[in-house]
Amino acid sequence: MDREHQGARYTTLMASDLQRDGLGLELHSTVQGQEARTVAEVFYSDAEHTWTLNTFGCDVPLGIIEELIAEARCRLPPKTVA
Repeated sequence: MDREHQGARYTTLMASDLQRDGLGLELHSTVQGQEARTVAEVFYSDAEHTWTLNTFGCDVPLGIIEELIAEARCRLPPKTVA
């Protein structure tokens, strides 16, 4: 994602987390040229085969969260070998 919404630029970044044993899709927000901050994350745990969403106490527009979840479902699920 690379999208502007109500004066903020939202971008995503995939990140591997060895401690939690999985992959996350982080959502970063930049407002008026300030340093980007992580405002949400969708995480897929390889160990538990579960999804979680964390907004770190931030208010994030629902449309942006819906887009983040859709992108995470496309990019994060494990690929099964046939």
